Amino acid sequence: MQEINNTTQLLWTGGWDSTFRLLQLLFLENKMVKTHYIVRAQECTGKEIDTMHNIRRKILRQHPEMKNLFLPISYIGIGEIKKNKAITAEYRQIAKSKKINLQYEILARYCDQIGVFPMELSVISSETFDYFKSNSPIFKYFEFPVLGLTKKEMANIAEKNGWMEVMKITWFCRRPQNGRPCGFCGPCTDVAMAGMGWRLPLKARIVAGIQLPFRRWWRNNYQKHEKGIMKYIPRLLNDRF
Repeated sequence: MQEINNTTQLLWTGGWDSTFRLLQLLFLENKMVKTHYIVRAQECTGKEIDTMHNIRRKILRQHPEMKNLFLPISYIGIGEIKKNKAITAEYRQIAKSKKINLQYEILARYCDQIGVFPMELSVISSETFDYFKSNSPIFKYFEFPVLGLTKKEMANIAEKNGWMEVMKITWFCRRPQNGRPCGFCGPCTDVAMAGMGWRLPLKARIVAGIQLPFRRWWRNNYQKHEKGIMKYIPRLLNDRF
């Protein structure tokens, strides 16, 4: 692993997966961690930033010895990330044959701009393996340390290590309603599909439950939807940055 000054670089959103990895690095691996957050004009941004501050405050209050390991969060506005023709061209090449989230292109440009990589991404979807097969230079910027773990497995590890108090603070909803999870967005239905519906308020849990059959069908057939109006639906349903 190539690290800058022995520091692990981690994309953090205050969500379940990236917070789990943060706790692993701090408490199990005793690593110095520099977290990064990209600020976007989205409904969840303020909630995510508040969540990260609350988690950081809680960890440092309960474990002051972590102050030298848990470095301050780095923020950058998405509009401040410079264009990079080579990276964008590589992304478009992959996109010709595979469904790939735009986040990889944006994050690769960010890593290249600040000269820091690999950046750890807390991706757990097995679909990421397909991207590796492309051998694209884009992926030299990333590592995927929790790939293959399920949210329930993370919960078991967190419970074993006494992290659940922190994990329950994490945020996931893309379109919060009055400060609470909506139940409709992708991350909310991911929570329900992962068997962790307890994280949703009752109303949101019902909403998520109603749409689960369609969500499952969509995920299973995602690669097939490339024509007509179907190609625009991922923008509505894939609510991850």
